[in-house]
Amino acid sequence: MALVVALSFTAVFSMNYFHEGTAIGKYFSHQQELERVNEEKVIAYSDMVLYGDEKVEVSEEVVLEEAASAEDGYAVTERIQAWDKRTTLIAAIVAWLLVMPWCQRQKWLSLAYVLMAFYLVMMALFKGINGGAMYSELAIPAQATRWMACVALAVWILMRSASKEKRLESVTWILVIAASLTFATHGYEAFMGHPAFRDLLYGAFESISVEIAEHTVFVLLKLIGIMDISLALIILFTRKKGVFLWMAIWGGLAALSRPIAFGDVGFEDALLRIANFGIPMLLFFLTDLMNDFKTTNVTTYDETTAKI
Repeated sequence: MALVVALSFTAVFSMNYFHEGTAIGKYFSHQQELERVNEEKVIAYSDMVLYGDEKVEVSEEVVLEEAASAEDGYAVTERIQAWDKRTTLIAAIVAWLLVMPWCQRQKWLSLAYVLMAFYLVMMALFKGINGGAMYSELAIPAQATRWMACVALAVWILMRSASKEKRLESVTWILVIAASLTFATHGYEAFMGHPAFRDLLYGAFESISVEIAEHTVFVLLKLIGIMDISLALIILFTRKKGVFLWMAIWGGLAALSRPIAFGDVGFEDALLRIANFGIPMLLFFLTDLMNDFKTTNVTTYDETTAKI
């Protein structure tokens, strides 16, 4: 699981460090630019003069000039982006360092995973605040497999003194909830005909030289949405290895559909979604371990009862 987290942060680093930065950096860059040009006061003054609207009280003598020059604003934006990119680099390095077995035995390092989870949640939150993409407000549950994997690792390290069964049970529940949230959210988006998912289907069929009608794409997305939501609900009530295996396969195929549909530019997107394959696959193996514990406990109980 630590490897899955490290690979996810590698994708986060690659997609943001070499491009425009994270949603967090974009938000603060945008906000400082709005403050620089006094946008709030300009809009309020315009509304008052043109429409008599005074939602925001503003004096007629308000200064509407820019608070700073464009050069100063650009310098501030550069500093924000620099810190933003450094943060992604540090997070990726820390994620890989934590893969080492020694780190997994240090309780105090659970804080690192908590901070990494918080960082991923903030990225998802600001993605929703920034908007610009359909269903961006659902980013936090949609990306649950990424940030909740960090939570699961933090719990696993913190519970070192507990029995292995309790540790596995706690981590399993966290991962089940993570997979359920991600699949349910993606299922809803697919059912509603998310444009990005439509493009993936068009691209995938085009890669095998098959033309597909728009109506067929919408029908497929409805079916995919129903399947994803059903899987998300099933794992909350029962632990079937076959279900987890199918979720892992489907999550892997969905991730690989990015490079299949869009070529090399989709590899980063695929790597970013590795948790959608890794978490269900881990649950597939954890199911056996949990069943072994239950079998052992029942056998021990029966033997003790027989002796009594």
